[in-house]
Amino acid sequence: MAIQKPEQLDFTGKRFNLILAGPPGVGKTTVALSAPNPILFDLDRGISRVRAEHRGLTASNDSYEGLLQDMETEEYRQAETVIIDTGGSLVQMMQPWAQKQDPKAARDGRAMFGVIKREFDRLTHQIRAIDKKHCIIIFHTTEVQKGDVVATRLSCEGSAKDIVWTPADLGCYMHIVGSKRYLSFTPCEEYFAKSCYGIRGDRIVPELPAGAKNDFLTRLFDEAKANLVAEMQVFGPQKKQYEDVMAGGRKLIEEAKDADGLTVAAASIGEMPHALTSKAELGSMIKEKAKALNVKWVKEEKKYVAIPTDSQPA
Repeated sequence: MAIQKPEQLDFTGKRFNLILAGPPGVGKTTVALSAPNPILFDLDRGISRVRAEHRGLTASNDSYEGLLQDMETEEYRQAETVIIDTGGSLVQMMQPWAQKQDPKAARDGRAMFGVIKREFDRLTHQIRAIDKKHCIIIFHTTEVQKGDVVATRLSCEGSAKDIVWTPADLGCYMHIVGSKRYLSFTPCEEYFAKSCYGIRGDRIVPELPAGAKNDFLTRLFDEAKANLVAEMQVFGPQKKQYEDVMAGGRKLIEEAKDADGLTVAAASIGEMPHALTSKAELGSMIKEKAKALNVKWVKEEKKYVAIPTDSQPA
């Protein structure tokens, strides 16, 4: 069943989509590699700048077709996190591929970026929803003058730089203040960001001396999942109360055999200690039972009465 009640939702297997943006040289790739069991699609050829002890499984692709082929390998299937470094390079790599997909895209730049936009959406959906992996997309940033404010924006061609924010769970701007590096999750006029699941504000990126474990994002994702679990625990007591009320209400409705019986059942259900959606659900069941018994509610008399056989139901 696709429809779920709040108490039925399960986020234990939640996978996160993170936009990690910032100027070159601040350590974005190293931070991305701190996610759980990552595979890095090194489209910028920057893995050599990452300290050897922090490197991980890496795919260096010359074409978008090659990237898609690598996503069919056993190494990819075993990974828990997919890192695309960078999103701007991915869009550039998609352009020759897009031109092959649609003859119009080979002649019209707008048509080409339309194909790229759809494929970008499809790719990130596959990584998260189908392949069940965390998805981290790294972007370089550029400075844009907006009045008196110098703002930073994702460095990327076409509309992809705008659409990536919509499906993202989290988005951060990585920058250096003084001698410390920060991931900023709260948006402001200077940069875009996206906070959720209790992850907000500025987080200091720890320095990594030789031999230190690189697990910053692993711990951040665990924190976000713990926050989700804590939010769901509020439904625990309500869920038990909901189940008890629903069981008692169903029994009363099933036992009602006529208008008087349904009147008594409705009154008893109205006095129950409802929780979550029990009141609305039992109300719908009472209406269905009224139809089955061919009775109707008379507001003035505050009770159900039988509908005469020669009359149409109200």
